Amino acid sequence: MAKMSKIRDLKDVLIKVLSSRDITHGLARACRRLQKEIVLYENHVKGKDELAKLELKFQTRKVQIGGGSHVLAGYLNIDICPPADVVFDIREYIPLQDSTVDHIFSEHFLEHIDYPVSVKKFVSECYRVLKQGGELILGVPDGELILNKYVERDVDFYKKMISKWYSKRSCLGDFNTYIDLVNYHFRDQDDDDIYTPHLWTYDFEKMEFLLKSVGFKTVGLWNFDETIANPKREWASLYVIAKK
Repeated sequence: MAKMSKIRDLKDVLIKVLSSRDITHGLARACRRLQKEIVLYENHVKGKDELAKLELKFQTRKVQIGGGSHVLAGYLNIDICPPADVVFDIREYIPLQDSTVDHIFSEHFLEHIDYPVSVKKFVSECYRVLKQGGELILGVPDGELILNKYVERDVDFYKKMISKWYSKRSCLGDFNTYIDLVNYHFRDQDDDDIYTPHLWTYDFEKMEFLLKSVGFKTVGLWNFDETIANPKREWASLYVIAKK
């Protein structure tokens, strides 16, 4: 395919640019980010081609989006990377028909896509594919909690957050004040080979406004259910449930 040939050419150019001794720090960061996005694009194109061949049919009316390795049995798992059932970039759209789904679950995904464009598109698409009375459950890092703890200067929370969520991050050596933890919560780890950065943070007020703005009738707090959600995510997270 011609478009993939151009992508391969671009990848080769990026490798050459990154190997240059004259490259600046800023340009190198931008190139590495583009390399990551190219991988996602290639996954999307391949997944889209496979989807067209399969003429997607699924028995379950439950969908998980952005679950990564936390694949849910009994769900149609959609993500931009394997091992999802459907590999697809939902920043474009959700590859399902209108009003065909009873239940959508997504945790620690929303904060990794850009706001406002992709986030507003995503929640609108969730609303579109849900049946009347269907439900959307979203889990995100709790922005209000981290800000409150910053004001309180809660040292125990600070230590627990680092040990529980960020212990494997490469930039911990640059953590020396509480504001570093706040910044990390908002941005996670930028320009890293393994981790995808946070792009926005949320509290209940923002989630409620966002979901109601696309048509959801009710938005409330969701009671954590470890048969669905990842137990490792419960602490310091905000989960909401919205009904169409």
